[in-house]
Amino acid sequence: MKSRIALACALTCFGLVRVAHADEDKPPTLPVVHSGYWENGGSRAFVSSTIDVGYLYLRPRLSLGYGKPFTTWVGVDVNPIFTSAGVGGYGGIRVQLPWFDVRVGARPFYAFQHNYLAPQASYSTIDLNTVNGSSATFVTLEAELSGGIPAGPGTILLVLTASSVQGVPAGMNVYEETLRVITSPPAIYRARTGYALRLGAEGAAKVGVVGEVLELPDRHAEVWRAGLIASFAISDQLEAVGLLVLPVASPDSIGIAGGDYGELGLRYRWATK
Repeated sequence: MKSRIALACALTCFGLVRVAHADEDKPPTLPVVHSGYWENGGSRAFVSSTIDVGYLYLRPRLSLGYGKPFTTWVGVDVNPIFTSAGVGGYGGIRVQLPWFDVRVGARPFYAFQHNYLAPQASYSTIDLNTVNGSSATFVTLEAELSGGIPAGPGTILLVLTASSVQGVPAGMNVYEETLRVITSPPAIYRARTGYALRLGAEGAAKVGVVGEVLELPDRHAEVWRAGLIASFAISDQLEAVGLLVLPVASPDSIGIAGGDYGELGLRYRWATK
């Protein structure tokens, strides 16, 4: 236990140096088959919470549902969004099974740092951060299927997302703050896959690689990204998580703003009995 806590503290300290700011609503970094602690007991009505904490972010999520929390249940997810980039929230319906997780919801967002963008073939970091006009405000409607399928010494990872960005003025583009792409509304499609290897006698540590493509149909463009993910179970309720996925091919040159690096810290899970 002491060695696990020491490693978790090291990961958190690393996050204090490397993470610029957090993304908003996220599925678990490593969706895997839950076992042991959360599978004990029968199905019931419950209230649960997942709290992510790291450098410059505190991301609480509240769930109300029926079943076994964090393993097999159906219910509602809600969470506020507070980051250095803006404010918003998320609410939606969720169904979680041992190998798969499905959610459908809406995410309104008000950006502090980014404005609506006039259409152009490519954007730079200067284009993204130039203050010109009103702050971007939009609502993203989203359906997502994520999965973790056991295979050999690890887990096959899968995320399929269909998003519709609403509320953007006609003829303008916008930086979608969670998916981290500049889109011409409404549609965004994402497909991510990868493999996470279980390490240690109890499989407490998981390290993997992922690749994804985001289709931007109204911009006639694609964004390809790849990177590393990791998690380390400290206890039944606490784990350290990390994610760094960077663009490898994109029509835009917006640097780290075009990558997915929103998790590097600790995650705590809690549920009523």
